[in-house]
Amino acid sequence: MKRVVCIGGGLAAIYFSLLLSEEVELYLILGEGPEESNSYLAKGGIAVSLDIEDQAAHIADTLVAGAGLCNPQIVKEVIENSSRLLQDLKARGLYFDPNPSKEGGHAIARIQHISDQTGKFLLEKLWADLKKRKNTHFLYHTVATQLIIEKGICKGLTIANYLEGTCKNIFADSVVLASGGCGNLYAQHTNGIGANGEGAGMAKRAGIALQDMAFIQFHPTKMFLENKSENILVTEAFRGAGAILRDNNGYEFMKDLHPLASLAPRDIVSLGMFLKMEETQAKHVYLDFSKVDTQHFMRSFPFLFDAVKRGGFLSHEKIPVTPAAHYQCGGVDVDGNSATAIPGLFAIGEVARTGLHGANRLASNSLLELFHFAAKLASSEIIQTNNYGAGEDDLKPLIVEIPSELLQMENAIKELMWHSFGICRNAGQMEKALGELEVFHATIEYFEATYLFAKRLGNRIETAKAIANAAIQRKESIGCHQLIH
Repeated sequence: MKRVVCIGGGLAAIYFSLLLSEEVELYLILGEGPEESNSYLAKGGIAVSLDIEDQAAHIADTLVAGAGLCNPQIVKEVIENSSRLLQDLKARGLYFDPNPSKEGGHAIARIQHISDQTGKFLLEKLWADLKKRKNTHFLYHTVATQLIIEKGICKGLTIANYLEGTCKNIFADSVVLASGGCGNLYAQHTNGIGANGEGAGMAKRAGIALQDMAFIQFHPTKMFLENKSENILVTEAFRGAGAILRDNNGYEFMKDLHPLASLAPRDIVSLGMFLKMEETQAKHVYLDFSKVDTQHFMRSFPFLFDAVKRGGFLSHEKIPVTPAAHYQCGGVDVDGNSATAIPGLFAIGEVARTGLHGANRLASNSLLELFHFAAKLASSEIIQTNNYGAGEDDLKPLIVEIPSELLQMENAIKELMWHSFGICRNAGQMEKALGELEVFHATIEYFEATYLFAKRLGNRIETAKAIANAAIQRKESIGCHQLIH
């Protein structure tokens, strides 16, 4: 029986696992479960073109957002398949709201959504279906720390149980990275705790190229809550419903920066907000929802409505918001079949760089991308026929306690990434920050043989360095990569 190991608990991993033949033995490497993933937090929905005319417009919108760096063939393939994917999800018992929403960068309303917690509802339904399958082994409290490469072929990976403090090798015929993005590398982010860049870091350490890593998309509207760590994303669809960005004086500043004003593409909105906050020395701007009908607000955005009510913002009709690291547009370099340059290793979801997003992801194209490539990989002949390895070796102990100096290092990296590789970047500052990352990298090697967290932090630093190097090498402002002097 063929064995596949998949790393991840988000929609890419779950949809792939659900569509994989039950003749294949599947091991799913999970942390605490799907709730850790970015998929669970996805608010907006799936961008879907329901007719040929809109497919052309959707393709054009995607290419414009990607600033000329998308792969046009991939864009065409993914978008032309979008309506079929929607029908498959509906056939599985998922019910989408009757009226699609509009988000920044889209010419029309084409976002299929389920209330304002699309990811949560998708994940819960597909996860329940996956749990019924008999070919899947769920490895909870488990993380991957290293890929096993022998004679140029991926034979498996090293995994660790962070409750037991045990580490072992698990061999497989195919390994699928669906480990998510890297938002947790930043001090301000909207991501789940599983999106920490470890998957990309493992791939880089194994010799796989990471592409387009300079392009970290910042979501414009994370609710600003003073002295609270809660990450509440204010979906872009809320601006599509009429909410307007204003500065602390009530001025609609985005109308001076783009014809679409508050509905401009995310990189432009994030940059506009950042510059306004710098100009006014403010920690946030406001999202004015006075023009959004209250009943529509309650009905269409119930999660957000509850958060606004709890935050005490309802009577003021405005929400304090700040940009935050949101989505990794680049990632592990794969071909059109999700295969990396190393046989036996594949990547899907946010960790993968397919060429769809280019320099900036068009809103709600990410769920579409992960469903498309998860389905394509699950049905591919190569995933069924690879024959590379089997068996497991002995358990090895690791210390699960985290030394205080490693926690301090983690926090220092988050602040470094936020200030040096955030919305606006400066060449000199980036060079200095890369030097600091190199020092962290050299320091962590001392701990990696003993501490599990050190192994994980080492992979995160690899991804941080990839972002840093890519940003330094890209000399012009484009998409998510904006330089200042």
